[in-house]
Amino acid sequence: MDHGGQRIFFHTEIGDAYAGQGLASKLIGAALTATRTAGKRIVPICPFVKAYVEKHHDFDDILDPVTPEADAAVESALGRPR
Repeated sequence: MDHGGQRIFFHTEIGDAYAGQGLASKLIGAALTATRTAGKRIVPICPFVKAYVEKHHDFDDILDPVTPEADAAVESALGRPR
């Protein structure tokens, strides 16, 4: 979800049939690269994305902390608490 100059990653899901194949990591890597290309900054609310950026420091320069404002933006977009 884009919010101003940030792309907030709040949920990542891979179907059960694809679990254990490394596809989630490939998906996140591609999404983060696309975020950089779009000139956006990354906000890793999703636990999987958070774990990914903690292991892969390629995106440290465009990484923003999760803030109450980011949480509120997601909740507003979803129309409910996340």
